[in-house]
Amino acid sequence: MVTGKTVVILGGGLAGLAAAIPLIEEGFQVTVVERKPFLGGRASSYPIPSDRGQPPTGSEKMTSFPDTPLTRHLPTSSARQLAPHQTAREFIDNCQHVLLRCCTNLLDFYRRLGVEQGIAFYDRYWFLDEQGQLATLSSSPLPAPLHLLPSFLRFGPLAWEDKLAIARAFLSMLRQQPQVPHLDRMTMLQWLEQHRQTARAIQAFWRPVLVSALNEELEVASARYGLKVFLDGMLNHREAFVMGVPRVPLSQLYTEPCLRFLTQRGGTVRLRSSATRLQVASSRVCGLLLHDGTRLTGDYYLSSLPPDALLKLLPEEVVDGSEGFASLRRFETSPITAIYLWFDRQITQLKQVALLGRKIQWIFNKASSADSALGGEDSYVGLVVSASRKLLPLGPGAIVEMALADLREVLPTVREAVVLSTVVIKEPFATFSCRAGCDEIRAKQKSALENFFISGDWTDTGWPPTMEGAVRSGYRCAELILEREGQASSILQPDLPTARLSRWIACF
Repeated sequence: MVTGKTVVILGGGLAGLAAAIPLIEEGFQVTVVERKPFLGGRASSYPIPSDRGQPPTGSEKMTSFPDTPLTRHLPTSSARQLAPHQTAREFIDNCQHVLLRCCTNLLDFYRRLGVEQGIAFYDRYWFLDEQGQLATLSSSPLPAPLHLLPSFLRFGPLAWEDKLAIARAFLSMLRQQPQVPHLDRMTMLQWLEQHRQTARAIQAFWRPVLVSALNEELEVASARYGLKVFLDGMLNHREAFVMGVPRVPLSQLYTEPCLRFLTQRGGTVRLRSSATRLQVASSRVCGLLLHDGTRLTGDYYLSSLPPDALLKLLPEEVVDGSEGFASLRRFETSPITAIYLWFDRQITQLKQVALLGRKIQWIFNKASSADSALGGEDSYVGLVVSASRKLLPLGPGAIVEMALADLREVLPTVREAVVLSTVVIKEPFATFSCRAGCDEIRAKQKSALENFFISGDWTDTGWPPTMEGAVRSGYRCAELILEREGQASSILQPDLPTARLSRWIACF
């Protein structure tokens, strides 16, 4: 245990919280500074605006990393139908967040908080093709990497030549595992074309999976991270692909438990507090200035801010004098759009389903979620569009109509259903763009300043922009701080072990 040492954490997002929890467990005095009135950053929940039953105003809000991005759109004709629910308080996430069993550190973080029961796990993936035909990928008793083979052979959206091409690509992935970290400068589409993937395989398999996983288009995304998605999430361990979906809003799942965890152990959480400047002297941070004039000091400082926000706090001469800090200017981002729809009836019994060949990529059935205040037979679904650059110029009404057009094509029940209410959330800067070559600008957790550490899914975690990557970065920062105190500790959790057959194939 460490006593008498203090850590100031800039930003109350997942990465900062992932560092704060183990540090306070190890005896550090932790202060978290967060600009918003709540924790969670880009993985958080918001109360739905209390304007049910009101006609649409046509106004729209979007967000960068730190802002709240709610757009409410309500058909005027639905006002009467919504009246019984006006007093209910509902929370929605800024986007649907999921995890896989291979996310060993995120799962460990939830276990530390005692909230892992808030995740529902599914070992079957549902897909709706362009004609609305249902297909599945599910596990079998076969060992990895063959555990999905029986369902893959029956996967209706693909012809035999497509499946053979994908099988060849999987074999190449397994054999190329030692070289994967060196594939960062190649795009995923280039890798697929080099491995003779059919146009249909790219359109109906690789693109739907990878755009959602990487939040980037195949033409741009780094092949390193595209291959990692399949190796870690599908091929190396038979349980890795199992999907976890929160049963409750993220505020209930982890941000409120984090607040309780920290404050009950003597930590300080300063909400609605904006940092204005990091004070640096002799290669060390010596203070943090807040917008109200408060100056915070600590033995260690840790940032979980996005690159642009961190750049604004650092003195210009510090940025110019460090290649690691200067590289923050080169980051590019990628957007996500979430659409929440309430109908007057159930539109599907499926808990989650991916759409092939559509603008909408995923549907999550939230009718049974604990955050739904709608009763009876009403249906509540969340839709996700990753790498949604084309949607940014569109208003909420146009986005909702686009979503409904896709749903009507593949779910006949939607054609008769009445839309009661909608919420559109745009995150224009949702994640960093894990484009080819991004590894050379991803910051190390240990910075050029000896008592300053950097966390965030955009730092050098070896993972694409995910909640797992955010937690890994926070855990690594906690390890580095403990090392500085002579208390070396292993906080990062190991990956799932690679199956024997997968290892054997990799040797040939």
